[in-house]
Amino acid sequence: MFGILALAMTYSVGPSQTYTSPCKLAAAVQLQPGDVIEVEPGTYKDACQLKASGTADQPITMRGVGGARPVFDATGLDLSGSGSVPRAIFQFNNASYWVLEHLELTGASNNSNNGAGFRVTAGGHDLTVRDCSIHDNQNGAMSDGPSTITIESSDIFHNGANDGQSHNLYLQGDTVRLVGNHIHDSVGGQNVKLRTRYIEIIGNVIENGGNYEIDLIQGPNTAMANANAVLIGNLIIRATSADNNTQTILFGTDNRNDTTPSRNGALYAIGNTFVLRNSKNQLFHVLTSASPPAATHVYLYNNIVHTTVAGAQLTSDVATQDFITGSNNFITTGIGGVPAALTGTLAGTDPGFAGADDYHLAAGSPAIDASLEHPMYVDGSGAMQDGTPALEPAPPIGSEARYVIGAGVDLGAFEYGNMPPAGGGDGGVGGDDDGAGSDAGGCCDARRSAGEGAGLLALLVGAALCRSRKRATSAA
Repeated sequence: MFGILALAMTYSVGPSQTYTSPCKLAAAVQLQPGDVIEVEPGTYKDACQLKASGTADQPITMRGVGGARPVFDATGLDLSGSGSVPRAIFQFNNASYWVLEHLELTGASNNSNNGAGFRVTAGGHDLTVRDCSIHDNQNGAMSDGPSTITIESSDIFHNGANDGQSHNLYLQGDTVRLVGNHIHDSVGGQNVKLRTRYIEIIGNVIENGGNYEIDLIQGPNTAMANANAVLIGNLIIRATSADNNTQTILFGTDNRNDTTPSRNGALYAIGNTFVLRNSKNQLFHVLTSASPPAATHVYLYNNIVHTTVAGAQLTSDVATQDFITGSNNFITTGIGGVPAALTGTLAGTDPGFAGADDYHLAAGSPAIDASLEHPMYVDGSGAMQDGTPALEPAPPIGSEARYVIGAGVDLGAFEYGNMPPAGGGDGGVGGDDDGAGSDAGGCCDARRSAGEGAGLLALLVGAALCRSRKRATSAA
């Protein structure tokens, strides 16, 4: 006797439909791999646990259609987590291979200050969130267990319970990829707090954290090998004043005496623009267990570090300086705490930005063509990868392909005059493009979302394969 192959279905959900919300649909229908839930514009006032799973090839997709994002407003809902009650608007309980697109999640709260826009838990993994607005929740998102989460081209802001322990993003698990997002204005907490084993933060604008900007610390899986964090091509702007005006990026652990050891990996910061706007700002703080893992290190290549005030520091202390090496960074004159191990540093009073709040480069900037060619990083599998940026931010939200214009890659998050070169190639480093590149939409289209393939590494490697490049001259 032969079984019947279930066919993927597309469900229309909304006030005029049989199922008036995605949660009502999920309660009535056994969702299958490949199913699509199309949500009409409107405001939805329920929350639920989702327990169905798609597959790697056939995820379950929930997406807004018809123009404005549908709004999921949890204000006043019970998100206590008691029994079948979720702690988030959408709680993925052992539910894997989902895609959320073009949705707005807001108003999630409970008495524990951990109500969230979405939560991945109980073994759930492989969630992609794309083109969403997640705001005014106690936590924008939470996760645990083996989760792998990709968030791209989304606006994540004003989340937090103003207690210092809830954040725009508070994630743990195996892997997090943040690509092309605007993450900003957290309420009393961090913009990005990650206890995840492996991290890729690429082409985002991260700014004005209520506490500090990025927290990459210990978690249940970070004692594993290659618990690395990679920051490539981001614009990170410190608030003029925050609840914590010192730390900007914390790496390692947030508690030296924690029984979970500090992160067993390195931080790679390549081609970012960092802007410090308070005299007490310290860009990097490495805090470790009493006996730090051998992998603990910070590599800085091709960044711009700029301050608008006197007194800002690159590092928090001498111990942090001992973990830092790298080269070819522009560091504004007057920034203190610069490690002696940084080589090829460009110093000056002005990195040559296009405007007071426009961090693209202007003509004549000393950052133009000044990058070290092909800086390398170690990914979550332990493989060496080329860290040349394939994306740059496209404020206010999103990212776009980054091309090599002129004699080499520019420092910082933006390439001066960034546009596809005439003839359709991508302008390989040093002008050694052999014409094998393609127009946007081909293999070199770095704007292709990470969720559409095997993740950001595939995106970056795909962009690299489309180029005829010189052999890397530097390794971490």
